[in-house]
Amino acid sequence: MPAEAGTSELLAWARHQQSEGRLQRATEGFRRALSQDSSSVEALDGLAAVYEAKGLSQLARRYRGQLFFIHYNSGLEWLAQGRPARARPAFDLALGALPDHPLALLRLGELAQAEGRLDSAIACFERAVTANPGYSESSILLGKALAKAGDTGGARQAFERAIESNINALDAYLGLGALFAEESSWPEAAAQYEKALRVNPRSAAARQGLEQARTRL
Repeated sequence: MPAEAGTSELLAWARHQQSEGRLQRATEGFRRALSQDSSSVEALDGLAAVYEAKGLSQLARRYRGQLFFIHYNSGLEWLAQGRPARARPAFDLALGALPDHPLALLRLGELAQAEGRLDSAIACFERAVTANPGYSESSILLGKALAKAGDTGGARQAFERAIESNINALDAYLGLGALFAEESSWPEAAAQYEKALRVNPRSAAARQGLEQARTRL
């Protein structure tokens, strides 16, 4: 491959080497293409594939991670512009790069919930919890969705799991407080709102919830 080859030429050459099983040459081609264009999704995907073929899973995952965040950040940019229909394919591509990464699953779940597809949203949130049980945001979003679906038992478990992962999970305390309030279990509701205020003394939702609970004790 000539030293002056451009990115498209390098990618085509690397793909050919890859198809012929010449993995080291393919690696060199993809790396040169990436040095010319650090955001080349084709180069990143190619490097991940050749390293997987070489049995170098950690290196492969590193490039999959870079590919993930290119697509994920693109999805966030589309959301910031108020264009969810363009964001969804970007998050799908991110998920294709790293199927066990919770962030894309959470954003896809939020999009599904905004569209009224609550079952799909719950499925995404459940996958996110399974992928990374220690990430409290996944459990919080799952709890909120389950509460909206009327599954108070499942919602309570999800909020409690979030608190186990992060004792300062404000929204989990608020979620539990709301569940207890709906059941008219006012002492339990008040206790959760008090915990929320300890996390964030400025939380208006916690303050209002506590005041409501105390008037009914």
